[in-house]
Amino acid sequence: MSWAIWITGLPGSGKSVLARATAAELRAGGAPVVVLELDEIRKIVTPSPTFSDTERDVVYHALVYMAAALTESGTPVIIDATAHRRAWRELARRLVPRFAEVQLFCPLEVCRERERQRMHGNALSRIYERAGRPGALVPGVDVPYEPSLLAELAVDTRLEVSSIAVRKIVALARQLAEPSGPGVGAPAVGWAIWITGLPGSGKTTLAWGAAKALAARSVRVRVLELAEMRRALLGDHPESDATREIVHRALAYTAKLLTEAGVAVIVGATSPRRAWRELARDLITHFAEVQLVCPREICFERERATRWGLGPQQSEPHSFLPATDAPDIVLDYEQALCPELTLHTDIHGLRGTLEELLRLALRLHSAATVETYSLSSRRLSASS
Repeated sequence: MSWAIWITGLPGSGKSVLARATAAELRAGGAPVVVLELDEIRKIVTPSPTFSDTERDVVYHALVYMAAALTESGTPVIIDATAHRRAWRELARRLVPRFAEVQLFCPLEVCRERERQRMHGNALSRIYERAGRPGALVPGVDVPYEPSLLAELAVDTRLEVSSIAVRKIVALARQLAEPSGPGVGAPAVGWAIWITGLPGSGKTTLAWGAAKALAARSVRVRVLELAEMRRALLGDHPESDATREIVHRALAYTAKLLTEAGVAVIVGATSPRRAWRELARDLITHFAEVQLVCPREICFERERATRWGLGPQQSEPHSFLPATDAPDIVLDYEQALCPELTLHTDIHGLRGTLEELLRLALRLHSAATVETYSLSSRRLSASS
């Protein structure tokens, strides 16, 4: 378990400058810090944003989910996001045991001038120019910004020199890291397998079976399930076409972040739109898609038995499917065009399909290990 620091404040208060400078100093000391910039994440998760209340809530829940997943894998995180609702930052505080909040203060007129002069970058340009217009939702103007009540560090970015603020945030990060050390380590490369198929085709059983078998070979794997992601991001929001798109894109982006942190990932998700799985392929270097094939009627019976508790218990350590849920039925499923592996789960038994899946996983792991060794060698050569 690692740590997370959330740098919050109005747009233009200096979050990105401090987040990047802090990360650079920590990386120079050997800490493999990941900066989660919400504006950068939005380019993938919401490429055509509406900035509605529901969309913002789902996106911020996705941001918190990503931060929690990375810290659980041992990767420290700096979050660069306004998060005008205090509840979003408090959710991160509840989910990440070693968490701290850095509250930036800066007068609104100074923030406006800084944003007006911003020429480029990940953030939306000239955000304050839209303030006050019908339907505008600019934090601090159209919607209230709720400052932290529990911030571990407060910085007035109008008065305090950025280099001093960076030193304070670095000291806070090192304090959070003290119980387990600063996390110095060699660069690592992860990999991902996306298991897709109709509901009831066996995705969950194979994902957790492979994770258990790989753990026996000292390969730790993070299993990402769509049901868990959907519940974490949507909460009480009803699922719509728009939120479904965000959830699947966030699933692909979370897998990308984890592999870049050196984690092996198995995604178990139907994801009926082929484009969602192809997004993961585009984002992840060492990636493979496994297509499960099974007649619809057999899948439906398996799904019904699982949802209603009519069959044997699932092999995964926990299930996110309430027993009262109706069987999941997907009518518009798009099969993979070029999967690395196709498994007919109605013909071959669990043992045979699992062995084929493990062979694929070990090939990916071998390729990622070679790249990790190459990165380590280059780093040693550069330092000598």
